[in-house]
Amino acid sequence: MLAASDAIVLKHFRRAQIHHKADGSEVTVADRGAERVLRRHLAQHFPQDAVLGEEYGGTLTRSGRCWLMDPIDGTASYVLGLPHFGTLLSLIEDGEPVFGVIHLPALSETTYAANGHGCWLSRPNKKPTRVSVAQATPLARAQVGLTSFKASDMARKRGPWRLSRLPAQIDRLRPIGDCVQYAVVCRGLLDAAIDPLMHPWDIGALVPCVREAGGSVSDLAGHTTHLIERSSFVAASTETLRRAIVNQVKPRAQSTKNQ
Repeated sequence: MLAASDAIVLKHFRRAQIHHKADGSEVTVADRGAERVLRRHLAQHFPQDAVLGEEYGGTLTRSGRCWLMDPIDGTASYVLGLPHFGTLLSLIEDGEPVFGVIHLPALSETTYAANGHGCWLSRPNKKPTRVSVAQATPLARAQVGLTSFKASDMARKRGPWRLSRLPAQIDRLRPIGDCVQYAVVCRGLLDAAIDPLMHPWDIGALVPCVREAGGSVSDLAGHTTHLIERSSFVAASTETLRRAIVNQVKPRAQSTKNQ
């Protein structure tokens, strides 16, 4: 399934014409073509399952099985000809992510996890290896990935999250972006990663991968339940680090009771 999707994504890599959706976000023929391929495969093998994708929509079901997909997560990197983009695929059962795949076509790397089975890294011609998050690190020594300033106090249209506070509190801010930064967190090369604006298809694959690698996840308000229904995301190597990041970026008046 991913091989067929890759064929479309890599065929148009560094040559795809950019279009814009109604919300201003970028999309290419590769995004749409790859999602159609993924949907056909799921319809053939799992005809009873619901599907929700970035390009062609669907229904986010809170009971039974539902597949979430983002054919090119990191379209901004893709259209610039940079290899830091991925395909996200996840399975949700009764509203909770149970299986996730962070696939990086241009890098030929796949990070995947199923609840209770660990998080694994697969590369061509190599045996899959189990991966885990970094050792406990205090906020002041943490390296944190960030995708964008959307929905934050640093955006042109200001949002609730106080991202401007974070750089002075950590060791380094790494603008890696999108799903790539979470694959790196799972391998222990980055202590944490945050996204101030997310959708269900962005979140679904990340939850089992980070948790099975030994990490902690929530939204930026600190909620750890119903994550695919949230609109932001943070992953960290430890719960302590995740809480510290949440405390830095949350709006001042917000309670910490859900952390």
